[in-house]
Amino acid sequence: MFNSIIVMATREITLKFFKHCIYLVIYSLFRCCQLVSWWLTGVQSHLKSCRNGEDYESSAQLLKVWFHSSGRLLNFSLRHHFLSTHVNFVHPNYALQKHITLMTVTDKEAIFSIQGECDDVLNVRKWPFLNVGHPTTAKHLLIMPISSMIKLGEELGDPKAKVIWIYHTARCGSTAMSQVFNSLPDVVSISEPNCLFSLDMAFKEKYFKEKKGSWITSDEYQQIYKNAVRLLVKPYKRDANVFAVRSHGYATKADLHLIPKLFPQFIGIFMYRNVKEQAISLTRMTKGIFLHGECALAIIKSPILSRLFPNIRPSNLLSCSCSEPRHLEWLFKRENMIKSCDFINAVIQFSGACFHYKEVVAKGLPVVAVKYEHLQEDKTRLFKILFEHAGLEMTLERERLIDQALSEDSQKGTDADKKVMAGIKTEVTQKMIDEANYFLRYYGLPNWGEDILLPKTLGY
Repeated sequence: MFNSIIVMATREITLKFFKHCIYLVIYSLFRCCQLVSWWLTGVQSHLKSCRNGEDYESSAQLLKVWFHSSGRLLNFSLRHHFLSTHVNFVHPNYALQKHITLMTVTDKEAIFSIQGECDDVLNVRKWPFLNVGHPTTAKHLLIMPISSMIKLGEELGDPKAKVIWIYHTARCGSTAMSQVFNSLPDVVSISEPNCLFSLDMAFKEKYFKEKKGSWITSDEYQQIYKNAVRLLVKPYKRDANVFAVRSHGYATKADLHLIPKLFPQFIGIFMYRNVKEQAISLTRMTKGIFLHGECALAIIKSPILSRLFPNIRPSNLLSCSCSEPRHLEWLFKRENMIKSCDFINAVIQFSGACFHYKEVVAKGLPVVAVKYEHLQEDKTRLFKILFEHAGLEMTLERERLIDQALSEDSQKGTDADKKVMAGIKTEVTQKMIDEANYFLRYYGLPNWGEDILLPKTLGY
């Protein structure tokens, strides 16, 4: 059973997985020695006092990075993914330096990535996905307890610059939108940061362990979330009047819940396309890369193994699911979990994002939509409408820069490069369509192959 799953995964993913297993063995031995050393030198006792809310002025730990391994192409980076050594303890406001950026947030700690002075990790042309750029370019880490991150965020306050927040279903032109904003000299474009996604996943895991109701409305979650956003859009090495933040695709649902509520001054744009084109495109991109999820699914489908491991859940389904408890309970019923696959997960990602966008609009919150098909029909017209909505002037120079940005593949050099994607085919059977419609109907959306026009779509 597991041999067939390994065959289904791409060679790169399988190799990455086995290398990570070797890394974890080495890391475990290294970590044991490191903890002994930290205990003898007093580092561990200081860390403990910081986690208890003491010693705020020296609660941020600076670490030198020697090696990184996460075992997956799509993952957020945690402490144990880095082979790192202690440098010293510093004041949390060390994180406010302009070359330091927020990488990961959980319910316990915040991790900042420190690049070299010459590295520009927010250059979307080089790093279309910040979640890939961060661990790749990190020379040092700055890790602080979540209480210190909250206090630092509250001291910093809301951003002074205009913020445009781009929500999306994935595979709908949102990367190109990030490239457009990246091309403008007075804009800092942040493309798919992991920090809010990692926070959402940490609380999802807690929900399934404790079943204490909706965490997304809790004061604890919202306090962490709000200050994580503040530190995400803090001043960067490139001066900017505008920040354009593109949600991590899987975090879009949680972001739609909270950004319009906590930051009503932000300009919200939701990007989408018809489900048929979106789901096929996303399936092609994710095909064979979720080895961990496939292994979990094989256990769930096995009558014997599912009894031995009753609480196991496919990580890829957990990633693409929303943060609404009633939806989670329905999605993680066994009869729905066993339908999970790259294709169905793409449909769930689309459905959850569109459902929550419609909820936000119904509440009168400040978000509008842009449909990919409309953008393809007349880019010039739609960008003029979009800029007018965002309060940005459309000059001839900006038109030239936008045309130049759109003339190149927005994901060139990544695993989603058009040349790479052209060689990946996806056959959609009638059974797959029937199962897609099963999930679409649950979220109250049009069937497979039908056009969708969401409320407040710009220009229509």
